Amino acid sequence: MSTFTTPDPALVSRYRTRAPRYTSYPTAPQFAPIAAQELVAGLAAGTGPVSLYAHIPFCAKRCHYCGCHVEIHGNRDIGDRYVDGLLAEAALWARPMQAGRQMAQLALGGGTPTFLRPAQLTRLVDGLRALWPQAAGAELAIEVDPRTVTKEDLENVVAVGFTRVNLGVQDVDEGVLAAVNRPQPFHLVESAVATLRRAGLNQVGVDLVYGLPQQTDETFTRTIEAVAGLAPGRIALFQYAHVPWLKPAQKLLERFARPDAEGRTRMWKIAREKLGAAGYREIGMDHFALPDDELVASLEAGHLQRNFEGYTTHGGLDLLGLGVSAIGFFGGRYAQNRKDREGWEADIEAGRFPTERGFVLSDDDHLRRRVIMELFCNFGVRFAPAEADSLAAELARLAPFEADGLVVCTPGRVEVTELGRFFIRNVCATFDKYLEADDGKRRYSETA
Repeated sequence: MSTFTTPDPALVSRYRTRAPRYTSYPTAPQFAPIAAQELVAGLAAGTGPVSLYAHIPFCAKRCHYCGCHVEIHGNRDIGDRYVDGLLAEAALWARPMQAGRQMAQLALGGGTPTFLRPAQLTRLVDGLRALWPQAAGAELAIEVDPRTVTKEDLENVVAVGFTRVNLGVQDVDEGVLAAVNRPQPFHLVESAVATLRRAGLNQVGVDLVYGLPQQTDETFTRTIEAVAGLAPGRIALFQYAHVPWLKPAQKLLERFARPDAEGRTRMWKIAREKLGAAGYREIGMDHFALPDDELVASLEAGHLQRNFEGYTTHGGLDLLGLGVSAIGFFGGRYAQNRKDREGWEADIEAGRFPTERGFVLSDDDHLRRRVIMELFCNFGVRFAPAEADSLAAELARLAPFEADGLVVCTPGRVEVTELGRFFIRNVCATFDKYLEADDGKRRYSETA
């Protein structure tokens, strides 16, 4: 990993704005009501394997930093009804699709997927396999909360056939975790990793967050060193997104000191240097992986892709989103499910897609989506002459970025420099035609 030069504070200040993280393009705020026939057309047109995402919204307790769609519940019995709904919804999506399509990827996120009891989780995965037989070499991934997961839960995750587990660690400092309402002794993380490895699952990832209240350079250094000591195959390092106008619980964090832009820059530098010294390769904007991980091979081949599940080697597949708030992308169409569980259940019981909003991409949207995803994943993009002509105004707006050493523009190509990677959201936003119209009501987190 190359040496990281900390951006000059004046440069950070100049590019400090709010912009999307581009897990999709166009981004979710642009979605609008979409007709069922549009969804059917997109489903019917697809061929080949599919990727599935199932959202399990339930958590035992609310973490105040969290930006995910969650429901707080203490009784796991609710999982029976929810699994019934997920499988019924999956059958609705499968009906218009061509026969014979297989499941190449399954990801369960939340919330807390292991809120589901072992029997509930097994029934869900088996039911999805009945609709889409599992392809050879398929990746099955699940998010796990080390605080609430049991040994039985973890052993069942392996027995069901999950090939990758992501542990939501976030931080290891007691003061930081207390501030965000997530007490989590580190021995629970160590125990979960050990249990999974004893059960034969070695593809363990860890999610961390920087920019949290009460974090300092010293506490964050200890977090990085502790997690690197576990040698997870992947580490996702997300910048905390403070958006209390969207997530009211985050207002409770405003009584605590939070790292400013310079502090967050230092933390990113600490992580990059410490993880580089531990043998990790940098993947895209916010991931790190050990050299034998398939993400590294995909990055080196220039094939890395990105979707709602993060960086992936399966980004080109049709993605079906199952469960409340889930988002899918298939046939050039985005589809987002309703967020209210009662409405979601009512739609499914009535035989309707539980889709609240969506978006049908135009040819121009497809071009911009490709450009943004290539920049975000591989830090460079090539243009055919006609594409460069179509985006001439956007390419011209990169001139200040080039003057600041953030990008290099040559005929038919834009390449992001080492320094420019820190500002990748700003670079990508240049190609977002919807962002300027949304400028007066930007709902996104800060870029730096």
